[in-house]
Amino acid sequence: MNNSKNKKIVFIPGLGERARNYDRLSKYMKVYDIDWNKIRLLKGKIDILIGFSMGAALACEYAENHKIDTVILCSLTPCIETLETLKAKEIIFIVGEKEKWAYKNNLRLTKTLKCKRRIVVVPGADHKIDKNYRNKILEIIRACS
Repeated sequence: MNNSKNKKIVFIPGLGERARNYDRLSKYMKVYDIDWNKIRLLKGKIDILIGFSMGAALACEYAENHKIDTVILCSLTPCIETLETLKAKEIIFIVGEKEKWAYKNNLRLTKTLKCKRRIVVVPGADHKIDKNYRNKILEIIRACS
């Protein structure tokens, strides 16, 4: 769950997914086992918050009310209009190379941010956390430590 610097890292899965879908990530961070029929946001301090797809939208909602060092938005669903109210020091967007719609949306959202931000493209990836996508997430969280 925590890396060598004892940062609390939490991952929120995408719509309809559960923690068991992300066993490989659970070695490096806490994977939030969300009940999509009864959504409850996380509690407590989180240093690095990662969300995938609709889980990225929930990460944004959490970051509106809690200070976070880094928010990593993976393949963020296009339901977000602005990110100007997020209380994060840094926002990192991760998008698959084949997700042209997500890249375009993320580019638009970067213009609403006042904090440090960047977009990372995973070569060959689409809207799924495969091995390359997972490795890119792990590379980024190591760099944030």
